[in-house]
Amino acid sequence: MQMESWVGTIEREWHQLRRADPALDVEKFCRHVLAANKTGFVSPESVAVIVNALLTSTLEGAAYLGRWLLGRIGANRHPAWRVALAISLVTPTGGEADFETGNAILDDVMKDETADSRLRGMAAAALADSARLGRGMLVDVSRARSLYEQAIELGHKAAAHNLGLFWEGLWGADDNGFIPDRTKAMQSYRRGGDDKICQRRLEALR
Repeated sequence: MQMESWVGTIEREWHQLRRADPALDVEKFCRHVLAANKTGFVSPESVAVIVNALLTSTLEGAAYLGRWLLGRIGANRHPAWRVALAISLVTPTGGEADFETGNAILDDVMKDETADSRLRGMAAAALADSARLGRGMLVDVSRARSLYEQAIELGHKAAAHNLGLFWEGLWGADDNGFIPDRTKAMQSYRRGGDDKICQRRLEALR
C-alpha cells in the first residue's frame, strides 16, 4: 500500500471510530496505527488520542483492542500512553483491573518532569478518584481533595466538578470536622471554566 493511501486509510478509519461506525474493522485499524507508529507517521500524542477513543468506544471489542495496542507499542515509552494505560487499569476498561499498578503509574506520571502539565493534571485527577473511592487504596478524603486541587492547577478543569461536590457535602462528609460550604462549592465550580457539568452545578446553586 502506498504511503499516501495508507495514511488516508487510517484517517478514514479514525473518523469511522469516532462515529462508532459498525462497518469499521477495529482490529485492522489498530494494526494500521501500530504500523504507522513504528514508522513515525503517527505522533505519540495522536496514538494516545486513538487509544483513549478505543477504550471509550461502544464498538464491540474496541476497548480490549485499545489495551492490546498499548501493550504492543510499549506504554512506558511515552507519558500519554502511560496515563491511558493507568486509567484503563483502574477503571477497568479493556481488561481486568490492576488498581495497584494503575495507581503507581499515575503517581509516577505526576512526578515526571517530561510530562506536560495537562497529562500530570489528568493523572492527578485519576489518582484523586482512587483516593476518594478507595480504588486500590484506603479512602483518603484529604488526599483526594488535595489531588483535585493539584489537577485543577495543572489545567485539568474537569476536576473542579468533584471538588465542588466535596464542598457541597456530596462525598467526604463523614470526614472528621467537615462542614459543607456553599460558597467554596461555587468557587470550585467556577474554576471549571467552560466545563458544562461544572456550569450546570453552578447554576443549580445560584
